[in-house]
Amino acid sequence: MGTITMLASGKDGVGKSTIAVFLGAALAKGKEKTLVIELDNGFRSIDVISGAYGKLIYDIDDALSGRVEPRKAIVESPLITDLHVMSAPYRHTSLQIEDFIRLTTSLSEEYEHIIIDTAATPGAIFSAASCAMRAIIVTTADPISIRNSKQINDQLDEYSISNVRLIINRIVPSYIKAGIVPNLDFVIDSIGTRLIGVIPELMDISLAASGVSVLSPTSFASKIFSNIAARLNGDDVPLLVM
Repeated sequence: MGTITMLASGKDGVGKSTIAVFLGAALAKGKEKTLVIELDNGFRSIDVISGAYGKLIYDIDDALSGRVEPRKAIVESPLITDLHVMSAPYRHTSLQIEDFIRLTTSLSEEYEHIIIDTAATPGAIFSAASCAMRAIIVTTADPISIRNSKQINDQLDEYSISNVRLIINRIVPSYIKAGIVPNLDFVIDSIGTRLIGVIPELMDISLAASGVSVLSPTSFASKIFSNIAARLNGDDVPLLVM
């Protein structure tokens, strides 16, 4: 049975979907078949980030409703071997938790890793937490994101998700030095969970997430995601920070 990991955030726009795809790509590079499931109904993006835009005919709502077999709603990324994606629908739909648990449990028998890209809504977070084995909170260093991420951490504790880690995204080191945003220790202490990765604001990540270019496997950005994936798997590798 594969490992189910949920990515959560206290607010939208922190880069959670981008991290879900590129972290999934790093896990898949280890020859571990990986699936990214998008729960952000009405705000579909992982098809673009993964390079699968235009190839997805069906979505998770089609699979959950029984209109199609789940495998028909899953597409392998044309850019990344062993990375598969299941997109959210374009329109908002209600999610039946029992159906979602049944779907993810079944898919975990086929995939070594399932990453659930949740929306910043109570319903999506509860649905993902109902079947996830571990969670990653994604935050930026701004006060609102930090405060809301603390609330998400408390929620995950209420849902009995004890294996929780933190990724601080879009860090600009010069902003920390200038005191524009808090330092990393303050962010970690405020949210109250262990750090697993720090991702700086990098142009190649932004371009790859927009579908403009492909993230080079030899780039510093790819190395960051590879190290996060290794740390997630329990390997003793360094935390890369610019």
